[in-house]
Amino acid sequence: MRGAAKDGNHVQFRDSFGFSTDPFPTLLAGALNPFAFYFEDDPGSGCVRFLTERECERLMGLPEGWTAYGAEGDKISPASRYKALGNAIALPCAEYIMAGIREAL
Repeated sequence: MRGAAKDGNHVQFRDSFGFSTDPFPTLLAGALNPFAFYFEDDPGSGCVRFLTERECERLMGLPEGWTAYGAEGDKISPASRYKALGNAIALPCAEYIMAGIREAL
């Protein structure tokens, strides 16, 4: 999937999704190959688009700009932001799990 997205190979990218029952990665962290998705409505023109850091933060349930700056106030590189978001747990998932634990206790 990553190689097809990087090369702009629309057919190979579309075919790399596998079956509907296969697991699907939400965010793939990497310096060169952040997660991309396929435009189903417009397969002919530029159907691969990479998510921005802001969009990834929104998908994870974080405020916009959450990963933009480090503890010392230094600006974080996009690759590091993608890596941090790819290694994180989505906030809505964590809240759901913690609510279940609270209810059980």
